[in-house]
Amino acid sequence: MIPALLIAVSLAAFIHEDPVADRMIRDATEATYDLRLPEARQIARAVQARYPEHPVGFVLEAETYWWEAQADRGNVSIEEDYYEAQKTAREIADRALDSGDYPRIEILSYLAAADGSYARFQITQKEAFFSALRAGLRAHGYAKQVHALDPEFYDVYVGLGAFNYFTGSLPAILNPFAFIIGARGDRETGIDQLRIARERGRYSRTEARVVSYTTFLEDGQMGVAFELLEGLRRDYPTNYVFFDWVTDWFLRQGRTFGAMDYFEQAAAQDREVRPVVAKWALLEKARLQHAISRHGAARGTIERIKAIPGGDALLLRKLGLLEARVKAAGGK
Repeated sequence: MIPALLIAVSLAAFIHEDPVADRMIRDATEATYDLRLPEARQIARAVQARYPEHPVGFVLEAETYWWEAQADRGNVSIEEDYYEAQKTAREIADRALDSGDYPRIEILSYLAAADGSYARFQITQKEAFFSALRAGLRAHGYAKQVHALDPEFYDVYVGLGAFNYFTGSLPAILNPFAFIIGARGDRETGIDQLRIARERGRYSRTEARVVSYTTFLEDGQMGVAFELLEGLRRDYPTNYVFFDWVTDWFLRQGRTFGAMDYFEQAAAQDREVRPVVAKWALLEKARLQHAISRHGAARGTIERIKAIPGGDALLLRKLGLLEARVKAAGGK
């Protein structure tokens, strides 16, 4: 439920010094990671109502669209919602910086968050690496200013760490362009900064875990990456986006059958307590079965999914599309 107290309040020095706002930020963040996105947006908009001239509520809302886009890739409507929320967050942050109504260091941190979010969206949704680099460079500039003002402002360590790691580990084909626009980081420094964010961040510990998962994956530290991913799944058990990441983890190692076994076990564990999550796990298994031309097995898994009650519109749409492909391929 949204806290009833949404009347004007005296401005605290920092947003977290208002205990109601602090609780709402944490609740919106947790709901987002658990893919309870309507609830997360409701809370984010309540934060916006409480602090209309502060970017925090708009950054929170933009984050919900990033996760929704992860779940429903290529959905133009979601992309438009994300860009609008991100643009609004950026504009409000700029105005807040000019007004001086909030601590400069806090607004700089949200500018870093907004540009860092844009960079991540451009990479994960659009594969637009150069625009992502430019946005990442802007985010890094704001984060450096925050760090210079207060080295213990640990939430910006996620942005600092991500920039240092990824620009310090760029593939050779991108390095000349990164050099031209000034995107030069240190990989080992980035890894350490992400560790600090995981351990000491106020609001960014889970984000740091998500980014760290990617760094360990890219480094080929598959066991460490999997431990992080399993920890995220335990903490946010209704976030079925993590199933896509699990599939990627197995396929990078050529372990398609291992992935299918994983999803069978996940479905068994969730069948009674979270039946819709069990359906997502089996949908991922059926997708893999179809991908390796085991169409009859995929059809059997689809029938099992249909026998489990519940399911949202996105799941049912994806299930219908997969069933049509399986039938067309001969899985009658």
